[in-house]
Amino acid sequence: MNFTSVSGKNWIFKKFNATDVSEYSEKYLLNEIVARLLAIRKKNIDNIDFFLNPTIKNLLPNPLRLKDMKNAVERTYSSIINNELIGIFGDYDVDGATSTALLARYFLSIKQKIKTYIPDRKKEGYGPTVESFKNLIKSGVKIIFTVDCGTSSFEAVNKAQEQNIDVIILDHHQSDIKLPDACALVNPNRYDETSELNYLCAAGVCFVYLVALNKKLRESDWFKNNKVIEPNILNFLDLVSLGTVCDVVPLVGLNRAFVKQGLK
Repeated sequence: MNFTSVSGKNWIFKKFNATDVSEYSEKYLLNEIVARLLAIRKKNIDNIDFFLNPTIKNLLPNPLRLKDMKNAVERTYSSIINNELIGIFGDYDVDGATSTALLARYFLSIKQKIKTYIPDRKKEGYGPTVESFKNLIKSGVKIIFTVDCGTSSFEAVNKAQEQNIDVIILDHHQSDIKLPDACALVNPNRYDETSELNYLCAAGVCFVYLVALNKKLRESDWFKNNKVIEPNILNFLDLVSLGTVCDVVPLVGLNRAFVKQGLK
């Protein structure tokens, strides 16, 4: 039987094994449509259990696998110890906004002072500029995070570093071979990265960074010594899932866990 779409295109039905459909329906309590989809896609799925029930615990790698992650954590720890005003510069799209909100919510939850800055799309364009960094520095920040941007912002980063304002870049955009002279550049798509987390959006990168920072604060007894309740960072996954879906990155690996947990 021939089936055509509204636009006149032919529907092509992919083949599947009926035995697989029965097995998946019974084993995972799936309806027939979902079981058929799983049967069609099974060759591209390494572990069906993890695919259907992805968890952060099973899929989250050691954050320190990402280049410069240790530098980013250590510099942030120093900033927290010295009670410095933290600047967060985000992109204006959903991934940038959720990444900004993610860092802001975390730092505020541990009683740190922050200043956020999201540029005007029409007037300022994409990414940090010398002028936008100047505005942040005037407000008193001693450290600047750029989220979902910064990998190609050579001039702005250099100007900030010249004024002894450290810049930590948390991004996911493809880099050139030359990188900005930032304090840390955590980006799974930088040219020399080997973590195999290149499918993450910026919000995902920010979450992995917060996992590492939270661990550092816990192991150094910072929460206990400062009488601050350790935040449950899983509660921030609503923002991570939103950024992941809206940036249209592949729903594979850790991204699936972010979205499944975040939707809750």
